[in-house]
Amino acid sequence: MSKKHQIILIIGIFIIAILIAIFYFLPRSAAKSQQVAGENEAIVIKPLPTPKKVKGIYMTGYAFSSADFRQRLIGLVESTELNALVIDFKDPSGKLMFPPQDDILKSWPISKASLTYDNYQKIITDLQDRNIYTIARITAFQDPTAAAAFKSLALKNTSGGVWLDRRGISWLDMTNEGSWDLVVRQSREAKNIGFDEIQFDYIRFPSDGNIKTISYSNFLPEKKRFEILNDFFFYLKNQLKDIGIPLSIDLFGLTYWQRNDPDYDLGIGQRVADAAKYFDYISPMVYPSHYYSGIMGFDNPAAHPYEIVNKAMQDGNIMIAAASSTAQSRPWLQDFNMGATYDANMIKAQIRAADENFVSGWLLWNAGNKYTSGALSKE
Repeated sequence: MSKKHQIILIIGIFIIAILIAIFYFLPRSAAKSQQVAGENEAIVIKPLPTPKKVKGIYMTGYAFSSADFRQRLIGLVESTELNALVIDFKDPSGKLMFPPQDDILKSWPISKASLTYDNYQKIITDLQDRNIYTIARITAFQDPTAAAAFKSLALKNTSGGVWLDRRGISWLDMTNEGSWDLVVRQSREAKNIGFDEIQFDYIRFPSDGNIKTISYSNFLPEKKRFEILNDFFFYLKNQLKDIGIPLSIDLFGLTYWQRNDPDYDLGIGQRVADAAKYFDYISPMVYPSHYYSGIMGFDNPAAHPYEIVNKAMQDGNIMIAAASSTAQSRPWLQDFNMGATYDANMIKAQIRAADENFVSGWLLWNAGNKYTSGALSKE
C-alpha cells in the first residue's frame, strides 16, 4: 500500500471514530441532561379532593419533621380507617416549620426542627400520592413568636407593654387588621406548599389572665367580641376567595351547646352562627373532660363520652341549620386520659355519637401524638 493510501485510510478511520463517538455518546448526554432537568422541575401541586368523611389525627410540627415519628403515624393511617393528618404549620412557640417564600413572612423566625422548603413539599406530595389528606393547622392569634417578630401587632396592656396570658404567652391583637393580614399570608404559604385544607385555631379573644388590663388597638365601645370576629371571618374569606382549597375552624366545645341568649359567645367571641357563614367545616373541641361538672347532670362528664358528644352534635346541627349554612361539623374527639381513662371503648363511643349525627368526619387529638389504634377499624 502506498504512503498516500495509508494516509487516506488513517483519515477515514479517524472520521469513523468521530462519528461513532457523536452518535454513541450524544444521546446519553442528552438523556442525562433530561434526567437532571426532570429532577430540578418544580413539584406540581394538586390538592386532593376532600374525603366524604374525613377521619384524621393531629400531628405536631416536630412529629412531621421527624422521619421516624412521621412514618409511625403514616403507618397508623395506612393500616386503619384513618385517611387524614392535621399537621401543625408552626412549632408550639409559633416558629415556622419551613422557610417561607412570602416577603413579609421571611422575617418570621424558623424552628430549629424546620425542614427545607423542597423537603417539606416533597413530604406533602408523597402523602397525597398515598391518598392521605393533609390539613394545615394554623394558630391565628395566640402566637408569641409572631407577637415578638411583629411588635406593633402584639396585644398590649394598659401600661403600654405586651400583654401576657396566665401562662405568660403573648398574643397578636385580634382587633388589628395587620394581624389579620399575617393569618392570610400564612394561609397562602400553606396552600402553596401543597396542603389540601387549612384549619384555623385560636381565632378568639383571650380567656384567661388579667384580661381587664388588655388595651386593644381597634375595639370600639359599640362593638361586641363576636362582631369583631365576624368582621375577621369576612375579611379572611374575601382575601382567600381564590385559594381553591377548603377552610375550616376550631371552636370551643361549648359553642355547640344551645342557649337562649343569641349573643352568647363564651366571652371570647366564638359563635357557631358566625363561623357557619364563612367556613366549610367547623371542628368543635368536644372533649368530654373539658365540660364542667353538673352539665347534663353528670358529676364527671369525662366518664360519659357518648352522651356529651351526642348532645353537642345534635345542638350543633340545629345551630348550623338555623344559620342557613352549608358548613359541616367535623368534631375533635378525645384520645387522652383526663377525667377518666380513655381506652378504645371510650373513643369508639365518641366516634359513634359523632357518626350518628351525620358529621362530615372526626379528628382525634392527643398532644403527644400517641393514639389508641384499637379504637380504629382496620383497613
